[in-house]
Amino acid sequence: MARASLRIRFLACLIAIAAGLCLPAAADARTTHRCKSADLRYPFEAGGPKTFGVFRLRITGGRCATAHRVAKIWMEKLEASIHGSGPLKVPRSAGGFAFKTLPPTAA
Repeated sequence: MARASLRIRFLACLIAIAAGLCLPAAADARTTHRCKSADLRYPFEAGGPKTFGVFRLRITGGRCATAHRVAKIWMEKLEASIHGSGPLKVPRSAGGFAFKTLPPTAA
């Protein structure tokens, strides 16, 4: 009986150590990266400044390459809504990620 208790304690210690080793990796995976988004903007009017598109691009738990790919999908959805019939729909998600739409004066 004492031997079984010792095994349980040993396994519990191993699980605690393994969980402790996994924590820093999980914390690193949840960091937020700020990504450049100048290539994701275009002028509102032809020849005007690039004042429309994606600003302040950030991703949590991923890479900037993923953020760019998803932002381009978002832009394609928005452009399809602009060119389609019916009211304008600003996408709230694309590629499995959620987007936050800021007021026009925030950028």
